[in-house]
Amino acid sequence: MQHQNRSDGKVYVLNSPVLTDYGDWRLEGPISVGRAVELLSAGFVSAVGHAGTAELLSKLLGVQIPVNRIHAEMQPGDRALVLRLDQRLPEGTVLTLEAVEQQSFELGLLTRLA
Repeated sequence: MQHQNRSDGKVYVLNSPVLTDYGDWRLEGPISVGRAVELLSAGFVSAVGHAGTAELLSKLLGVQIPVNRIHAEMQPGDRALVLRLDQRLPEGTVLTLEAVEQQSFELGLLTRLA
């Protein structure tokens, strides 16, 4: 689901800090909930593929983050709000809201520089 985007590049929401292509990248964080809400205020493209993660982010940010299993193709100048879990989940873990809430996590800002 796409919302209006900033003129200087798209803003994505990702359920993990993933590099979508070769290039130069910067990952900043952790960032505050306030900064995350500000980042999304001009519009965003959700690329969150897990319902539990989308529910958690929606609840945390007070912004509806829809589930949208797309391949994000970030271009130079694009940024992404990312949920970064502090540990890898066991294989086969279903990411329900309850499962994600039990994990230690941070919000980060991923920027494609070039």
